[in-house]
Amino acid sequence: MKYVYLVLFLITLGLFLIFYNFKYLPLEEKIIKISDENLLWQKEIQELKDKLSEYEGGKGKLFYSFEFNELFLSETSDSLSPIGEARLKAIIPSLKESNKKVAIIFYGEDIEFPTQIKRRYLTAYHYGFQKAIAVFNYLVNMGFLKDKLLIINDCEKKNKKNILEIQTINY
Repeated sequence: MKYVYLVLFLITLGLFLIFYNFKYLPLEEKIIKISDENLLWQKEIQELKDKLSEYEGGKGKLFYSFEFNELFLSETSDSLSPIGEARLKAIIPSLKESNKKVAIIFYGEDIEFPTQIKRRYLTAYHYGFQKAIAVFNYLVNMGFLKDKLLIINDCEKKNKKNILEIQTINY
């Protein structure tokens, strides 16, 4: 009788170890696998952050912002005004000097769409895109290569109404 408690304890310990091996060791392997995968994704995220910081805040980045009424004859016109042409001519030397790609960015979601031209364009996106195309064509006529120019619709930034931005990017 004296050894019954010891035997019961050893049987309980043995059952616990068998249970632990079948139940918890596979979970530990899963945890290690998930941890390794997490580290892999963290590396990917860091690489993307580095590329994004290169794209957004590279050295020597030039940035110009214009409202539509600063560049065009009127809200309904796709033609650049003489003042708009002069503003673009003023920034062309610095854009060419940077020797980077130039992005013409418009914000297609928040554009205030004039009611006079709703029949002419399907959506506000098409209206903003046409304005960006006019600036694109002007820059090509002023000597920019087409493959150095990009038109980008940035619908992520809100409250940028009727604005075109021109900037150099590391692309």
